[in-house]
Amino acid sequence: MNNLPYDNFFQAELALDGIEAIDYFLAKSLLAAPSEKLDNSGASDSALITAHNAPVTSLLFHLFLALSLSQRNGHSCLELNEIAEQTLWQVADDAENQQVVQAKIGYTFPSLETLLKTLQGYQVTGLDGDKQLLVLQYQLLYLRRYWQFEQQLAGFIADKFNESSTADHNTIEHILTTLFPSKNTNIDWQLTSVANALNKTFSIIAGGPGTGKTYTVTKLLAGLLMQNPSLNIAMVAPTGKAAQRLSESIINTINSFKQQNVVDEQILDKLPTTASTIHRLLGVIKNSPNFRHDQQHPLAIDVLLIDEVSMVDLAMMTRIFRAIPKGCKVILIGDADQLPSVATGSVLADLAPWPDSQYSVSNKSYLEQVSRQQLPYFNKQPSVDYLTYLTLSRRFKSDGGIGQLAKLVIAGDAENSWQLLTQKQNNELDFVANKTLQQYVGQLTAQYYQPIFKAQTVKDAFAALDKFRILVPTRVGEYGLENLNKLVEQHLIKAHCIKPKQELYHGRPIMISQNHYGVNLFNGDIGLLFKDNSGRLAAYFSEPGGFRAVSIARLPSFETVYAMTIHKTQGSEFENVALILPEQATNRLLSRELIYTAITRAKQHLQIFCKQPIWQSGVNKKVSRASGLSQRLLTMLS
Repeated sequence: MNNLPYDNFFQAELALDGIEAIDYFLAKSLLAAPSEKLDNSGASDSALITAHNAPVTSLLFHLFLALSLSQRNGHSCLELNEIAEQTLWQVADDAENQQVVQAKIGYTFPSLETLLKTLQGYQVTGLDGDKQLLVLQYQLLYLRRYWQFEQQLAGFIADKFNESSTADHNTIEHILTTLFPSKNTNIDWQLTSVANALNKTFSIIAGGPGTGKTYTVTKLLAGLLMQNPSLNIAMVAPTGKAAQRLSESIINTINSFKQQNVVDEQILDKLPTTASTIHRLLGVIKNSPNFRHDQQHPLAIDVLLIDEVSMVDLAMMTRIFRAIPKGCKVILIGDADQLPSVATGSVLADLAPWPDSQYSVSNKSYLEQVSRQQLPYFNKQPSVDYLTYLTLSRRFKSDGGIGQLAKLVIAGDAENSWQLLTQKQNNELDFVANKTLQQYVGQLTAQYYQPIFKAQTVKDAFAALDKFRILVPTRVGEYGLENLNKLVEQHLIKAHCIKPKQELYHGRPIMISQNHYGVNLFNGDIGLLFKDNSGRLAAYFSEPGGFRAVSIARLPSFETVYAMTIHKTQGSEFENVALILPEQATNRLLSRELIYTAITRAKQHLQIFCKQPIWQSGVNKKVSRASGLSQRLLTMLS
């Protein structure tokens, strides 16, 4: 390995900005690994390349560095076209910068043709054989593990979608007439999505906040039970909080249906009302990435509904499909515009990358027959029969500031979104100016958090807490949640709501940060420390029908939650939201998807504390994760 471009990680770090030790050692290990092809002396191709061809070795080493960096940033692969003829890891000498910034030369990659030829000569193109560490396909470079995840998931979905459906069209038409008795002059995409899913074993219902995804899914599940009352239906979500919200939404929708007398009460009584986490459904094996349910031990279910799919990463979704039995219907629900998962992949965005529904001629004909409505002519390719988009938001007013701002942000319109945000005439939006962070947090604490400490009951305290949340992109720094939570507590001390240096105090909102199946608490669950009538302090958590007290001694790891990271709020909503963005426009977490997710957590009122350059930088930056899943699936389905 004497011919490596850097003698050690520290030398590489001096030349390349932003690399981590894991990048260096992965690249070094990949170069040292033997390939399948051996010469007569028994030396491997990679050993020969390292020993005798320094330029090729340097190129491969930097390619593998880029692959590791890509993996750390959530991509399932390295898109070669994106790095061809580009310089990575470079930092220019900035004489005007007050901070001392060391210039770094970075590395400039050659043309795409050279990259492909070099990798093909390195024997990474083989698509079979478990020993192959790297796979090159669609001009994408993969670590074999993630290529396998993509290949397996695409295969599972294609097989599931192609499973024959025995659903009778006349029966479906009758069910739809029952579920949707009122006539609509415009196209009813909720009706269309139910019709589309009733005759398929794999379907996706996508849409933004307030478009009625849960309402639609409840009608869909009722329709499936009208087809077969004995179905075993499972509902899951990625986090405990998302599962709880799904359960509450389903229960509320069922109660609404009972009042409207639209669906037979016997059918409604059969609908599931409890959702679990994905981990709980699959069965966690301690200290193992695998689950009790897999291809050899499939789940005993007939229908699987997965909510908040944007939060599910590639590896987890593959493991879910491994455990799904033949004939089981799979329904995915989510908002493809939200942030992708914190781990590798962006499964929902890959499977639902189109801005609207797009059906084949045969599927369009079926839908028009059973739904008794005329659908638009679809002339775009490819057709995606498993996907339906809901577009009409019922959470936000059509002319309301929150909905308008969300649309402009996700469209990447930095200029008009800033103008909308800073104009004075919109009562749903407030742009916060002429205040320091300390002043602003003090104002928010007095308005929204002091009422928690005046509440006489747990119910009233939760009602106060659920009205509002501060949202931030990061945990650390002046504008991170850790500092903001401390600032809130400092203001609460000044207001004599809590005592100094008191950690476990009455009224403290907490978020669970570790799953604990023994006490039925999961990462993301939100609770309150509250004293009962006898003065005993316990942790209370909301659940259908009331609140559950848990001894503080039995709690898994938890943290204070006046402020939350935007990632943690997926699957949640609040009446009022304050979004606080950092001062650094170069913050790598800022993106239009992050800002959109924060905006759409607010139901009634949104305040935003930021500077114009930061806002524009975030809205202009789009999260795009390299993946071959969409292309792979469409190839299998065509």
